[in-house]
Amino acid sequence: MADVSGKFTHGSVARHILVMTSTSALSLLAVFLVDILTLVYVAMLHDPLLLAAVGIAKVLIFANGAIAGGLIIAAASVLSARIGKRAGAGFARLTFSLILMTLLISATTAAVQLALISPVTHWLGADASLYPVARSFIWLTLPFAVLQSTMQMCAQILRTTGDSRRAMWVVLSGAATLAVADPLLIFVFHLGLEGAGIAYAVSAIVSTWLGIYWVRRQTGLRFSADIRLLRQHVQVTFKIALPAIIGNLATPVGLAYLFSVLATYGASMLAAMAVVDRVMQFSYCAFFALPSALAPVLGQNIGADRQPRVAAAIVFTRRLVVAYGLAVWALLIVSGGLIADLYELQGEGRALFLVFCQVGAGLWAIIGLDFVAMSVFVTMGRPWLVAMFAWLRATVGTLPFVYLGTRLFGGSAALAGMFTGNALIAIISIFTASLTAKRFFANRTGPA
Repeated sequence: MADVSGKFTHGSVARHILVMTSTSALSLLAVFLVDILTLVYVAMLHDPLLLAAVGIAKVLIFANGAIAGGLIIAAASVLSARIGKRAGAGFARLTFSLILMTLLISATTAAVQLALISPVTHWLGADASLYPVARSFIWLTLPFAVLQSTMQMCAQILRTTGDSRRAMWVVLSGAATLAVADPLLIFVFHLGLEGAGIAYAVSAIVSTWLGIYWVRRQTGLRFSADIRLLRQHVQVTFKIALPAIIGNLATPVGLAYLFSVLATYGASMLAAMAVVDRVMQFSYCAFFALPSALAPVLGQNIGADRQPRVAAAIVFTRRLVVAYGLAVWALLIVSGGLIADLYELQGEGRALFLVFCQVGAGLWAIIGLDFVAMSVFVTMGRPWLVAMFAWLRATVGTLPFVYLGTRLFGGSAALAGMFTGNALIAIISIFTASLTAKRFFANRTGPA
């Protein structure tokens, strides 16, 4: 039987958010840290093409995860609202439907990506020398991104019911497996980049198995062939998931444009972007953990009709984002040169990375507020605002700023331009989230 006790509807709101965010962030931190180490291992092979190939492959893996991520965001809202209302009936079948939906969506996306691998990789900057390397690595890793998405859904189900500790261990199991398999396959067995791909596949299998095991044992997972019930679950979930998926698709589009611009400056810029991507994920893992950590807290209290706790959670999280963002910015300013040396970045690629540390990282203290807004929109019945602001970031907040940055200051300013535009959109987004919350509370306390 699933635990539907509504753990987040009582006790300290700040403590719940800190525990949920820290455990989610620790999981992501481990994943990102191992990912960074993978890049270090690949860099030790002393071939910039291999590093660039990993960067291109990760764009496709990110896009696949972004689509499945819409379902994961929706799961946090749907499950937490049911828990807050203490509606445990059918909970086990709902968890099965959510996992099945994630598996099918991610697999379909991977199939389309593999079918279009040639034009997509060339659009991302793969030339005649880079394409064969990138193609081989993508074919080896992308199918197992399906299992990674399934694992993330399992972790989200556990997290939403308040079992953040086991959710953390599900994700950490994959990171630990990758940490052991990477150096073993790359260097001991001399498999090089192919070894990195095999290690990724093994880690996906291990973590997905553990995730399904714990969901079935702790939360409830009842396999059902009831098509009518599955259709109902799809309808309820996709009211939130569809706009979230559409919104998540915007980020890969914006990144793809950025990559296509940077590709004109050579492989060193693509290699630098691969490093920026890992360092950014590692440094701001708490921001990326926020939607999956905050939405269950908001959702349970909304379901239980405890508006003061919802408002307190939003205010506390905004302050936490700003304080964390400024602290990380200071660290990156100090350590930027050392990180660039570690990855052997040279020329314009090194300049791009240092501009990120000195300018772009500071803007992320503002961009992080957008993750809070996302949780507000999803849990308060305005999921289409997630899609709207995501596409504003990827278009209005990216294209003109990247274009002007490169034209005025060169390729190294492309990323800073993108983050400047994203920060402006984030300010509008968080302001809109404040208005959404006020109206939501007013409607809940008004006459029936």
